[in-house]
Amino acid sequence: MPAPYHSLPEHFPHSPYTAARAAEEAMGDQWQVFPGPRGVTGHLFNSEHTPFTVGVCEAGSLYIRNDERGDSIHVPVNPHTPLTKIGQTIAELINDLF
Repeated sequence: MPAPYHSLPEHFPHSPYTAARAAEEAMGDQWQVFPGPRGVTGHLFNSEHTPFTVGVCEAGSLYIRNDERGDSIHVPVNPHTPLTKIGQTIAELINDLF
């Protein structure tokens, strides 16, 4: 099981916003990303304006949520996973939320 985000030392290697930006890069130019307050979430929108949130749940795991449907999936990555791999994993999982 991946290490939870809340167990990281003081300086997080990646914020949910930077993870969302990496997912945007992996998914292509049909997507947009915006930061939530203080970068604690990232908000992705596809070309049809479907909203998704990347965040950290209370248990400390990274998740992606379809904000229209309310469905979410935990992203099975370690917080120290390279950012490009986190983005690719989110891009693969996001299809399950449509």
